[in-house]
Amino acid sequence: MAGIEETVRRFLDGDEEAFSQIVRTWEKKIFSLAWRMLGNREDAQDVVQETFLSVFRSIRKLREPARFPIWLYRIALNHCRLQRRSRPHDLSCEQMVEQVGDEDPFPVDFPATTRAAGEAVETIDIIRKALAGLSEDHRAAIILKEYVGLSLDEVADVMGCPLSTAKSRLYHGLQNVQQNLKRLGVRT
Repeated sequence: MAGIEETVRRFLDGDEEAFSQIVRTWEKKIFSLAWRMLGNREDAQDVVQETFLSVFRSIRKLREPARFPIWLYRIALNHCRLQRRSRPHDLSCEQMVEQVGDEDPFPVDFPATTRAAGEAVETIDIIRKALAGLSEDHRAAIILKEYVGLSLDEVADVMGCPLSTAKSRLYHGLQNVQQNLKRLGVRT
């Protein structure tokens, strides 16, 4: 991530190609976050587009280019929230679990015929369903910490909350995942 600060500075200095480099570097990460948050490919693609449009419009307001990743994830998370709220109705946790499709955004790099691959795909599907049943804040805390790999301080920064709140959201989210796994018939 050390190179991102230099790339942001280049863009701020007028290098248009630097923004393309930013997009190429970060679009898959933002897509992965959005897909995990929303569970829908089209919605995730919309979030990616809206995120980078927002970044392009407001990057000059970024005071610390070294904090670009946190700033970017915050923008993406806000667009995920907006996307979810734009849906015609709120879904219950059970409906969200049912809505999670069979298509996997995180393919496993095993041949489909091996037993390990089948078990890995099944495990991914179960985890996706358990995450889909969480509140938005709990899901975000888990995704940012466990999938994106942010520290708890960074999770709190992205979510715009105190560290204690981020810890609480992560803890309670993981407890809820465990409950959802039990509902799905998985022994924990």
